[in-house]
Amino acid sequence: MNLDMLTNGYLNDSRCFAIVDRITASQPQQIQLKGLSGSAAPFIVSAVFNHSAASQLNHLIILRDAEEAAYFHNTLENITSALNLFYFPSSFKNKKNYRLLNASHVMLRTECLTRFSNPMGERVGAIIT
Repeated sequence: MNLDMLTNGYLNDSRCFAIVDRITASQPQQIQLKGLSGSAAPFIVSAVFNHSAASQLNHLIILRDAEEAAYFHNTLENITSALNLFYFPSSFKNKKNYRLLNASHVMLRTECLTRFSNPMGERVGAIIT
């Protein structure tokens, strides 16, 4: 089984259609995916992200910690080859000392916020944090 067959399997799954229906409803929706293992979550988010009804919406994906978010972002980026996926890490080097900034993380956050606050151009994408 290759990557295209796997992504198409998720894209055509009725459960992914149900998620897209909830996201595209007139009232804002929060969806929590639980009980998934391995890379199932990035594949589901990829299917939703690439679905024609939800592809013009912004998505915010919140994970438990920075390591999980970084792995999720990397996996999703490899699955979709999308350029509008942004990792939004903490600005600080560690949780104990909030005086030490991580310069590379500040740059990632700035790039993300600049992209989504720009009134001109492409503003659709996903933020993973």
